[in-house]
Amino acid sequence: MTPLNTGSKIVLLASLVASTLVIGLKALNLLEPAELFLFDHLVRSRPSEDPDPRMTIVGITESDIRQHGWPLSDQMLAQVIDQIQRHQPQVVGLDLYRSTPRPPGSDDLITALAAPNLIAIMNVGSSQGQVPAPPTVEPNRVGFNDFPTDSDGVIRRNLMFVRSPDGGYFSFALRVVMAYAGYPPNALRAEANHLYLGDRAIPVLSAQDGGYQNVDSSGYQILLRYHTAQMPARHLSISEVLSGQFDPEWMTGNIVLIGTTAASLKDRFYTPFSFNQNEELTMPGVVIHSQMIRQLLDIVSDKPALYRVLPPWSEVLWLWGWCLAAGTMAWTIKHPNLLLISGGVLIGGLLSVGWLGVNGLVWIPLAEPITGIITAMAVVLAYKLLYRTTHDSLTGLPNREAFIGTIQQALYCRHPIGPPVIVAFMGVDRFKVINESLGHQMGDEVLQMMAQRLVQHSPPQAQVARVGGDEFALLLTHMSSAEAGNLMDHLQYALSEPLILHGQKLPSTLSIGVAISQPGLEHKPADLLRDAHTAMYRAKALGKSRFEVFAAGMLTEAVNRLQLESDLINALDNQEFLLYYQPIINLKTGELAGFESLVRWHQKERGFVLPSAFIPAAEETGLIMALGQWIFREACQQLREWHDQFPHYRHLTMSINLSNRQFGQADLINQIQAALKETQVNSHCIRLEITESMVMGDVDAAIDLMLKLKSLNLKLAIDDFGTGYSSLSYLHRFPMDTLKVDQSFVGRLEKSDEDRAIIHTILTLGQQLGMDVVAEGVETETQMAMLRQEGCDYGQGYFFAKPLPASDALALLQQQQPLGLT
Repeated sequence: MTPLNTGSKIVLLASLVASTLVIGLKALNLLEPAELFLFDHLVRSRPSEDPDPRMTIVGITESDIRQHGWPLSDQMLAQVIDQIQRHQPQVVGLDLYRSTPRPPGSDDLITALAAPNLIAIMNVGSSQGQVPAPPTVEPNRVGFNDFPTDSDGVIRRNLMFVRSPDGGYFSFALRVVMAYAGYPPNALRAEANHLYLGDRAIPVLSAQDGGYQNVDSSGYQILLRYHTAQMPARHLSISEVLSGQFDPEWMTGNIVLIGTTAASLKDRFYTPFSFNQNEELTMPGVVIHSQMIRQLLDIVSDKPALYRVLPPWSEVLWLWGWCLAAGTMAWTIKHPNLLLISGGVLIGGLLSVGWLGVNGLVWIPLAEPITGIITAMAVVLAYKLLYRTTHDSLTGLPNREAFIGTIQQALYCRHPIGPPVIVAFMGVDRFKVINESLGHQMGDEVLQMMAQRLVQHSPPQAQVARVGGDEFALLLTHMSSAEAGNLMDHLQYALSEPLILHGQKLPSTLSIGVAISQPGLEHKPADLLRDAHTAMYRAKALGKSRFEVFAAGMLTEAVNRLQLESDLINALDNQEFLLYYQPIINLKTGELAGFESLVRWHQKERGFVLPSAFIPAAEETGLIMALGQWIFREACQQLREWHDQFPHYRHLTMSINLSNRQFGQADLINQIQAALKETQVNSHCIRLEITESMVMGDVDAAIDLMLKLKSLNLKLAIDDFGTGYSSLSYLHRFPMDTLKVDQSFVGRLEKSDEDRAIIHTILTLGQQLGMDVVAEGVETETQMAMLRQEGCDYGQGYFFAKPLPASDALALLQQQQPLGLT
């Protein structure tokens, strides 16, 4: 499964999980407070509108109470109504309970209440019980005063009508509007989800519309549209009405509402504008009635006034869409700060859509998608965290820890007589060369392509994992050992096809190690993987692009190698390294011309360790750089001592080998310069030996380094010349002093005319370029004679002397006799 496919599935799953969780929270009424809070916030952010010219509120203020007392007498209230009626209002709405007489003036009030354009009020149920309308007012001029409140005590709904066997109850606001618009009582028709006023259909709220989860939707309710936090209509006090201090046009042909506005009368209610439940932000009942009336007036006059809500299926899609967007964002954005900013932008965009919706009279749920966004992002981030702990981020394959867990499960579930558990460990051959030559980005692309190929060519039941930098592993539980061998051959063939990367063909081979569980043995997952790893290293050692099956001896060899490397680390500190010196003889005179310094390791437990065993290990561990530095200083110091002891050997040279790792050191020149200064040796007598392979990687850089070494008055020799042939075309550019003929040619000199011809060619080439030639591996007198006949300058080998410890080399210098010549 590629990371892209994994991401798509995870985002989809996370969005579905988040949506389901949010729907469950909504069903439990846990999101309603947050939804209502956000709705109120958006309502408050809407711009306020001017007072409605169709209405005027006559409010009983604190000043009116002080002047006229409370409750108002029937006479005082009759005077107020008479004063209003003189200006011929279309409707007078009395938002005051008057079910009992308050003399004096009761007869006058009865007369005033008999006006056909007056709408009275009653309370069908309250904490004080039912309060009926004035007994002399006809039922078709009475509306109920019942404000539906939400669970937080805020009025957000407009209850217009309630069915009953005797024809139903009309709200005070609905009665006023029907009287104002000239609708007869029978113009109202109530059906299941709509209230019809004439031919005008008013859709009503259900129990879960908008942000509600379980609202009391009895009767016929709509969301109340608040036009302003202040007075939605022009306002007069009773004193101003009685004194005639107002514009008569405020009343003529309009709606006039009479009610209390004084805070001391406690006829005040919480609205969306009461965001901190402060008494100063409450709204008088008569003002709320005016808000309801204004909304109904707009409805009957075809102005936008009704909130719409999303249908249930659309609300689910709305929620899921935001969850999907949040999940996608969480999966694709890597940087935490950028993800945090993007999440904030996403929620900000959601709130902006909600604000536009409320301004367009559409109540769009916001708490639901906000919760969904946070949940979806959390689910994706949790999965990414888990995914990163169990999968490789580059290839999308399971990582080492997850793979070991899979092996553990396979070992636990294996049948005693069933197929074995087989682990194959695979290393990409020459991957280091690709990384160093083409760069890590190209290297990553190679690994991705190799991972895709492995998945493509592995059986469906196999588990492929990336367990290291360029290392993959394969778990097989459904095939025999023979079938696994065939599969390894198939993989070797299938994956050997060159990789085409940016138009460039790259070699593609694997070295594979296989470990197979054995019946009756208790295997540990890590041990099985280790055994496969060991077998893979054996495959690399045997030539790469092959597979090897683990055998017990491989583990012993690997453990010994590890112990060797561990001992190497302590060898320098414990002064376990020694220098031996092999004489180099002038073949013309037989005199001692110099020595080649060769490192030896005498380990306490092992004794002498062969250079062929520890030099490669020192190269791999990097210890060769510290060891090489010590060799150079020690050899220089020894040569300086011999020069001082034997003045007649002032010409004596010391050949010192440089390793590949040393040749690539950035501070090689500084190290050599410091050693020469410290030992005070004649640098012209120091010969550095460099192999062909060291200089052929980057020829120009190698030449530059050799010139810097020559500037220190050192001599340079090219070692094992003739084995690579690659340097012949560059030899004239190399600032070399000496060619050393490889001992493989010298050893066959007596039996092979071809090798003699090669040596002749090398000697001729050296003479033409002004270089000395040293023949290595001289073991017989015949070889020496033939080399002298060919004109070779120097020779070294067992014929003259084996590598000698310093004491034996000192004894040789004291002999002052030619070696090997008669």
